[in-house]
Amino acid sequence: MKILNLGSMNLDYFYKVKEIVKPGETISSSSLEIKMGGKGLNQSIALSRNFSNLYHAGLIGKDGIELKNLLDKNNIDTTFVEVIDTRTGNAIIQLEESGENSIVLYPGANYCFTKEYIDKVLENFTSSDYLVIQNEINNIDYIIDRAFEKKMKIFLNPSPITDSLLKSDLSKVYMFILNEQEALKICEASSRNDVVNKLIEKFPNSKFVMTKGKNGSLYFDKEKIIEQKAYSVNALDTTGAGDTFTGFFITSFIKGEGVEKALDIASIASALCVTKKGASNAIPTIKDVLEFKERL
Repeated sequence: MKILNLGSMNLDYFYKVKEIVKPGETISSSSLEIKMGGKGLNQSIALSRNFSNLYHAGLIGKDGIELKNLLDKNNIDTTFVEVIDTRTGNAIIQLEESGENSIVLYPGANYCFTKEYIDKVLENFTSSDYLVIQNEINNIDYIIDRAFEKKMKIFLNPSPITDSLLKSDLSKVYMFILNEQEALKICEASSRNDVVNKLIEKFPNSKFVMTKGKNGSLYFDKEKIIEQKAYSVNALDTTGAGDTFTGFFITSFIKGEGVEKALDIASIASALCVTKKGASNAIPTIKDVLEFKERL
């Protein structure tokens, strides 16, 4: 059993600001830090904290070799990471003193996925394997179709929501892991009260995990609904919380630990993540998570 994360890799530029800039406004930042990230890379590192047979596939420019090195250091197989003649994707992140953030993405190499490259990667995986994808790369519709043909179980974190993603055949997704705003957009619900029923009605064969910030998270499918509380911590930076939650939930779930435990482990991991600054470097280990749980 293998996990393939076919995902983005970015160099992230963190600007510390008093408040996120408003339209027409010019502000100064008190600091700039360049860190390695991207939802794909972040989720791979989170996945690796609780699972060993993990592959990351993605594209970087010559300026992004450090990203591959970081994956290697985290014992993630980078056989399918390729260097191309395009700048590595990057993100500009404004980080408020309160811990809130605002992000602008430049896709770069992340939008250079060809069908030939996708086929070359997927031919190494079978129906016993799992695919994790986000929407920071191109040709998502093709990836979903080809993985579904191979009978891989597809975990989709539909972020960011785009028209091209919504035109994909999302009924082929095994499990969605998304936040409330993404859920509203995917099912075109008018209110949060309608989201669960609308999603199940639209995708009756899929499973869902919806994160709700300080209000916890929710698992649901056509048979059951399970709620999970959020853990209260002193938040310094929320940047990698969602990716951390996604990685820990998926690994606990596919290891057969049950939905309730997977939700709890993921909630603790994401809470620990926000107590540190940064994205990939803030992701806790499974040992950190279990020790936190023992102290409760």
